[in-house]
Amino acid sequence: MAEVVVSISDGLSRVVGSELARPGTKILLREAVEQKLKLLLLFKTVDDILKKSKLTDEGLEELVEEYRENLADKYEVI
Repeated sequence: MAEVVVSISDGLSRVVGSELARPGTKILLREAVEQKLKLLLLFKTVDDILKKSKLTDEGLEELVEEYRENLADKYEVI
């Protein structure tokens, strides 16, 4: 497993104090970092997919309008 070292600013360290040494805090920080990394990976994946897309802004607008019309028909909204 890879190890990540996090530096805490002096100001935050004074406020948080000994909480950083508690096991629960370490678990919380690890989970927060893992969640952020997963989110960054998701955005990178979506960005890679979108770079290959040939959909234009106009094409997207057409799809959105078509989707709205289909929803309006489905739910009988005028």
